[in-house]
Amino acid sequence: MNKHVSFLKRLLINFYDLILLFAVLYFFTIPIIFLTEGNAVLDSIIYQMYLFIIIYLYYAWFWKKYNQTLGMKIWKVKIYSKYSLEITYIQSIKRIVFALLGGHLLLFFQSESLQDKISNTYLERID
Repeated sequence: MNKHVSFLKRLLINFYDLILLFAVLYFFTIPIIFLTEGNAVLDSIIYQMYLFIIIYLYYAWFWKKYNQTLGMKIWKVKIYSKYSLEITYIQSIKRIVFALLGGHLLLFFQSESLQDKISNTYLERID
């Protein structure tokens, strides 16, 4: 049985995760607004790094603990390391960075995305 995860399914997973992630980012931005008394912090590199760390922790925690994010759970997909079942935090950071750089575009030509290749991980349907 082919356990390949299609481009469309990956896109839908990302859409679901982004909805959840926006809620998480909003929740963690509220204290910043109060601490800065409403002053604009969006241009601050420190604030952007803060948001990136939250995004990283969202993905890394779900991947490490459950081998799937909430979006992946809805679409019955899990992530695995090619060398062991559990992915590492280094693999997580590689996946996130290369996904942000457009790693999914490689799926138009082959079954592995750029972040799959670089991080030595793969997605698998769990039907």
